[in-house]
Amino acid sequence: MHLKPLCCTIIIILLFSVNAFGGKKMESTYLYEEKDYQTKVITLAPQTFNACGSLFGNYRNASIFPVPFDNTVGSNDMGNAITLISFHKGKVAFERHFRNADDITGSGKYLPSISADLIGFGQVRVFHLFDFKKKLHREYEIEFPITKYIERIAIANAPQRRFIFEIESQKANPKNSFDVGKTLQLIDLSGDKRQLVKELHKDPGTIWTTTKDRVILWEFDEKKMQVFDMNLEPAHHPLETVVNRYKSTIDFSRIYIHPYLPIAILRGGKGTVYVSWGKDKDSTPHLLLSSASQFEFSPDGKWVLFKHYFGSSIYQTYIMPVSEKLPHYFGFPILISDKSFEPGHSAWTTKPTGFVGSYLDKIFRWDLENQDFPEKGKMSFHDYVVQKDLEKLTREKRQGLGEKHK
Repeated sequence: MHLKPLCCTIIIILLFSVNAFGGKKMESTYLYEEKDYQTKVITLAPQTFNACGSLFGNYRNASIFPVPFDNTVGSNDMGNAITLISFHKGKVAFERHFRNADDITGSGKYLPSISADLIGFGQVRVFHLFDFKKKLHREYEIEFPITKYIERIAIANAPQRRFIFEIESQKANPKNSFDVGKTLQLIDLSGDKRQLVKELHKDPGTIWTTTKDRVILWEFDEKKMQVFDMNLEPAHHPLETVVNRYKSTIDFSRIYIHPYLPIAILRGGKGTVYVSWGKDKDSTPHLLLSSASQFEFSPDGKWVLFKHYFGSSIYQTYIMPVSEKLPHYFGFPILISDKSFEPGHSAWTTKPTGFVGSYLDKIFRWDLENQDFPEKGKMSFHDYVVQKDLEKLTREKRQGLGEKHK
């Protein structure tokens, strides 16, 4: 794996002025702009594997999801089984589990790894749990009088096997037509049958996300944030305080919260901003990037991946380092692919931290620890990239670094 210069990658950045936030005015330029994508941007080359043949047959755009095994991802697209795809010494290997456990082939609403031995995903009105240690598969049907569909799933309490499902429901009204609504349901799957613990109505125009111990709902038209614990009881999160302080001028419809650091990325129609709620940190929202979407933090929190789009159909995939050493946490964008990996067709790996994506008949894998990169010396690859970003920011006197004070 190696790094090489990338030239002439052009990204059009739309600048806009921003009103004052709580007495402070956010700068009208993004932290990273057009020139940061054009001049000596480095690209992290992937390992590429042909997915046709013995691994996937003739299957294209294979579904991929995280699994609790080192340097491995999973797929449910082959032979009606869970296939573990592992990467070692430049080669790919696979093994199949839970053969013919049920009809599980083809896509799903995938979860992060639930525990050291457990994975799960939803398909239409069914949720599957797979226990690798006990070699046990359980299937839970969503049984209601009228059809309901699983929109999204989150882990509420892994040891208790409790999950939060976003359900689209259709309820007949007196005029014999249908009203479509959505609810969040806290479901206990510790037994053979599902048990509804609590249900929470989700207003139209509301998005939601989770942290390790909070559920956060944001109604973006009314600019109303609600926070619940994992039992769907009212609670608080520091992001709520920051958003309430600046919501008269801030505008966003997507939330991406860092798994460990006190920061979140908020994406809206005019680009993305990030906010912080750490001690001794400036909580004023800062412009981050324009035309970026679908952010994903790595499991170790050291990287954030995102798509950058050109017009309506051309996307590229970038990654940025994340570190408290950087003035605003985020380093320079690194182009990793001119392809776009859709949700359900990519996943993170651990030990080493890596990113795997499926596109057409290929599987691409990026090693984000990059132990063979000679220039880093004894440093980790992440720390090397952060150090180089700090040197560049200081040299260019940006983000408060390298400034001459009288």
